[in-house]
Amino acid sequence: MQTTVLIAQYQVEPYRGGPEKLRHAAVLFTGSPHTSSDPGKVLLLNDPASQQAFFYEFRSSDILYAEEAPSLVRHDGSTIAMVRLWIRKGATGLKIVPFHVQDTAPGLRDFY
Repeated sequence: MQTTVLIAQYQVEPYRGGPEKLRHAAVLFTGSPHTSSDPGKVLLLNDPASQQAFFYEFRSSDILYAEEAPSLVRHDGSTIAMVRLWIRKGATGLKIVPFHVQDTAPGLRDFY
């Protein structure tokens, strides 16, 4: 998803309070934006180049300000759009971490 599309889709307007006021009202998250199955939410991949990457999910109504960040360039020359999202302090977000499903009970018995 392109950054300008994200900003237009959620109708994020420029923050009018200045940078210092923004820091008091919001927390900064940086990543690659992705669409959610819920139109009122946005997914943010924290570090698309990492093997330890995870997603944040935020309500679009909790985004106080959004700005483009420098894009990442892959080895094949393609780019990954990056954004900075300022999320309202006190908002509830989700951190979605992938994991491998397996039975760990045998290993835990040996440990204890």
